[in-house]
Amino acid sequence: MKEKKYIKRSIRWKLISTMIGLIIGLLLTLSYIHVSTEKKNLARELSTLTTLMRENLVDRGKMLSDNLARLTENGIASFNLSNVTEIITKSVNEDRELSYAILMDFSRKAYIHTSMQELQQEELVDEAAYYAASQITATINEYNKDGNTFLEFVVQIYTGTNPWGVLRLGFSLDPLNQEIANMKNDLLDESRKIVVWGIIISIIFISVGGIIVYIISSRLSEPLISLTESVRGLSSENFSFSEEIVVKSEDEVGVLASAFIEMSKRLKWSYKELEDYSRTLEQKVGERTLELRDANSKLQEQDKMRTDFLSTVSHEIRTPLALVLGFVRIINMKLEKVVFPLVDVDVDKTNKAVSQIKKNIGIIKLEGDRLTDLIDDILDISKMEAKKVDWHMENLSVSNIIGRALEVTNSFSEMYKLEIVEDIEDGLPEVVGDSDKLKQVVINLISNAVKFTEEGPVICKARKINSEVMISVIDKGVGVDGADQEKIFEKFSQVKNGLKDKVKGTGLGLAICKEIVEHHGGRIWVESEYGKGSNFTFALPCA
Repeated sequence: MKEKKYIKRSIRWKLISTMIGLIIGLLLTLSYIHVSTEKKNLARELSTLTTLMRENLVDRGKMLSDNLARLTENGIASFNLSNVTEIITKSVNEDRELSYAILMDFSRKAYIHTSMQELQQEELVDEAAYYAASQITATINEYNKDGNTFLEFVVQIYTGTNPWGVLRLGFSLDPLNQEIANMKNDLLDESRKIVVWGIIISIIFISVGGIIVYIISSRLSEPLISLTESVRGLSSENFSFSEEIVVKSEDEVGVLASAFIEMSKRLKWSYKELEDYSRTLEQKVGERTLELRDANSKLQEQDKMRTDFLSTVSHEIRTPLALVLGFVRIINMKLEKVVFPLVDVDVDKTNKAVSQIKKNIGIIKLEGDRLTDLIDDILDISKMEAKKVDWHMENLSVSNIIGRALEVTNSFSEMYKLEIVEDIEDGLPEVVGDSDKLKQVVINLISNAVKFTEEGPVICKARKINSEVMISVIDKGVGVDGADQEKIFEKFSQVKNGLKDKVKGTGLGLAICKEIVEHHGGRIWVESEYGKGSNFTFALPCA
């Protein structure tokens, strides 16, 4: 009996010590989380306020510098520097945070210096002056001088379109830094208060919780021992062990014991079901894996068959088509040189017949050429999809590529009586690419522009922007509607153009252009407004 009592007391005291330890740990954790959260919230608020204060200063500085820059430009343009000096000095006097204003040219000669007027008409040699004189765009410079921190706004001054110098507005950050320091001190005081109150509340909860846990654990220890033994049996997959549990009480422990018995029965059934399902699942996974593997192989085979079919059919059609076009040209030449000169065109019916024959032969040639272009496009797109294109990458001159493309499209543009204007920036860097493929892109874009333009020049422009060379083809044609701009680079995609007398495209030209440009690491896009023209542009990285 003594041993039995000892065991019961040991479990009870372990439960008491464990629960009290959990309460202490939980309270300490919650207190720590609360304190940390409050400190983070306060720090976040401080950071937000600091950011807002700095952003307000930056916004105000930008606005003031822009306004003064415009007024300064007007004063310089009208040779009224005294008026500019008066305006800038007045702005510095009225703004308490604005420490100084300096107007200097790019040789660092100061024309206005509100903080040190003795430096006016002198060349400034401090580091901030050198930095400001080297800027070609508006910028913000933060620097320290004589133990003070300044935020300087540098704005370029222009005379007409020529840069003249810079206007420097310096704001002192010392008041802002002092206010931030005061806010940090308030944050530390608030954090200390939170810690003290957290400790006091934790002590109260630990004391009260310890008493309550002691009372409850004494009442629960005995039935919990029996339930613990059942749990140990259940953990060793002995599901029949729960049948030996006898529920004597109707309180929460009794309900827990009843629920445990029911749970053990369900676990026993679920464990058996899980074993059966696991075996079935492994079998189904293996079957589905084989089915997916077969389906993937079939899809790859079908894709290869489609590509091979397009390539084969295109080659088979191209050969007889070339013969047909060749004979059409021979027939047309014979008719023009031999037959038509012998025909009496004065007879009305004969003249109509000759005109109709010429028109029909022209249609055959035109449609034959269009079918040849379609076959060439299908062959190109099939090769690209099958990764069978031979790329000859080398350093290329953009102007040479555009020049060769314009030679090819010159006769085409003359047929439609349209002028192609060449606008290429001097000194363009080279690009790395396939000369023929890039020429094909330019030809396709120029051909499309000519097809969909009735009047006005077609401009082929090339510029270097950042680390890319931008090549644009601009027309004043029918344009592309916004809803169609997303799909015109898809294969076999065409949009309504409203031009009945122009040759229709294959719907593959822009898709081929996209494949070629993206293979070169570039990008292609269109900017267009329906009824006002289009701007097709592709960008290539500089060599």
